[in-house]
Amino acid sequence: MKININSIITLSNNEQYMVLNETFYLNNHYFLVMGIDSNKDIISSKVAIFKEKIQDNDVFVSKVQDSKLIIELTKLLKSQL
Repeated sequence: MKININSIITLSNNEQYMVLNETFYLNNHYFLVMGIDSNKDIISSKVAIFKEKIQDNDVFVSKVQDSKLIIELTKLLKSQL
C-alpha cells in the first residue's frame, strides 16, 4: 500500500493521522501528519513527522524523534508549501 497526501494512516494503537505533505530526504521518505479523532476531525495539537519503512512489501511508519532531523525536515516541508 502506498501512502498518499490526504490519506489516513492508522497506527497499531488505532491512532489515526491525516497525511498533509511528503518529502524525500537523504534517501528516505517522510510524511508530515496531523492527528484526527474518531469523527475524522483534525487535532491541531497532534502534529508529527513519520518516516516510511517498507518491509516484505508492507509499509510501516515510525515517528521521527531526532530534533535536528525534525528541524531539517520542517524546513524542507515548509519550502514545498
